[in-house]
Amino acid sequence: MLSLLFTFLLLFYIIYYQLKVDRGDYMTQKEMIEKYKEIISTDLIEYSSASRHFKSIKKAFNIFQEGIAKEDNFFDNTIALFEQVDKPKRKPDFISLSGSKYWYYKKGLIRGADHWGNRISNCNWAIKLKNGRTAYGYSAWSTAQFKEEIYGYVDWKDFILKPQLFEIKKKEVLTTFNNKIGRDIVIIGNKKYQAIPKVIWKEID
Repeated sequence: MLSLLFTFLLLFYIIYYQLKVDRGDYMTQKEMIEKYKEIISTDLIEYSSASRHFKSIKKAFNIFQEGIAKEDNFFDNTIALFEQVDKPKRKPDFISLSGSKYWYYKKGLIRGADHWGNRISNCNWAIKLKNGRTAYGYSAWSTAQFKEEIYGYVDWKDFILKPQLFEIKKKEVLTTFNNKIGRDIVIIGNKKYQAIPKVIWKEID
């Protein structure tokens, strides 16, 4: 009887642990890198449908999340579902080159823009409108355009990072919200590393 109970508990633990691993809860950095390579090597997340593309990449990259987005890294390679809100009454904290406005708060941020959905720079920012519809964009490669600015709120904790794989000092590093600053700085240990674009010259004549 005790052996049967032990076997049952062992099987239960193995299944439970595997589910946790599949979600990324217990993956080591090495395991995360291997899983990342596996996902990137497939075409499973490249749907032409705007909503399917958004939902598939959100699910695929959710298992790699470490840390929470901040003001200095939310704008690069992230996925988020905003919810429409009214325009803030104060001045925005930041205005992008495209004219999008951002208001920073302790728990999240508000974005005001006339374009939402996939391919906002390298981000995927959908917005659930007050009428119940969700704007994902026109396709996996284009945003949805509005005649006026629409304002949306999202918590910092609800951003999902689309990780990038780098090699620093012959070691592979996967970006997370914990080690990423801006678009091109990664923290490893107590040191910061900045990506510098490499200029390559090739003969054209």
